[in-house]
Amino acid sequence: MIWILIIGLILIGLIGFIYVRNFMSLRPKDDGFEYVLVKDDGSVWELEQEDQEYLTEEFHPNDGARPYIKSRYDQLTPDGRIGGFIPRRRVPRRIKINK
Repeated sequence: MIWILIIGLILIGLIGFIYVRNFMSLRPKDDGFEYVLVKDDGSVWELEQEDQEYLTEEFHPNDGARPYIKSRYDQLTPDGRIGGFIPRRRVPRRIKINK
């Protein structure tokens, strides 16, 4: 019986860790478009209008032209770069979002 409790606590802790690492907001809510762009040098920039339109398009899940959206600032894209789109709320507070 104690093993079931221990395993349950471990699972709850693991789920909590995954949530905090990948889904929890890292900055206070602010105005602006939902996504921002991380450049390959690590700087973060607001999106231009054409990028905002691109990110609001509907894409089929198997469409190779769909945008790649990172879930963490330090996550690398499939081609090994840090640059890419990321939800504004997932950019760490210490990182400035440039206009």
